Amino acid sequence: MANKTMPITGGCMCGAVRYEATEPPQDVGYCHCRMCQKWTGNLFFPYAMFRSAAFRFTQGEPKFYQSSAWLERGFCANCGTPVCDHYLKGVDRVGATIGSLDHPEDWPPDAHCGVESQIPWLTINDDLPRMRTEEDPEYVAAKAAV
Repeated sequence: MANKTMPITGGCMCGAVRYEATEPPQDVGYCHCRMCQKWTGNLFFPYAMFRSAAFRFTQGEPKFYQSSAWLERGFCANCGTPVCDHYLKGVDRVGATIGSLDHPEDWPPDAHCGVESQIPWLTINDDLPRMRTEEDPEYVAAKAAV
C-alpha cells in the first residue's frame, strides 16, 4: 500500500458532500451495466468498493435514489455529482465513484463487471478479469436478499 493516501477521502464537485474510508477498498473496478451507464451518464462506472463499517460521510449527506429493489445510489442534491451506491440487503459494502475520490490515481481498477452491456465501440485494452452481471457474487447475493 506504499504511496497511497490514507484515510481515503472524497466528495462531490461543490464540496457539500464529503466522505472518508479508513481502510483500502476491497475491490476496484469498472461496471458496464446499463443501470450504471444511466446513473453516471457515461459508458461505465469506475468504483472502489469499501466495507460499510470503514466508510462514513464527514460533511453533508447525499440524496439517495433507489435504482432497483436491491441497490440505491447517492448523489449530491446541490451539484448532482454521483458519489456512491450501496446494496440494500445481502451485501454490506459501499461503492464510491472513483471520480469522486480525492486521489483516484491511487486506486486503479482490477476487474470489469456487467460486460454484457459494454458499448461495442469502446475498447479497453487491459487483461483484467471480466464478468457478466449475473456472474457477480455481490449482485447475486443482493438480488436474492430482496
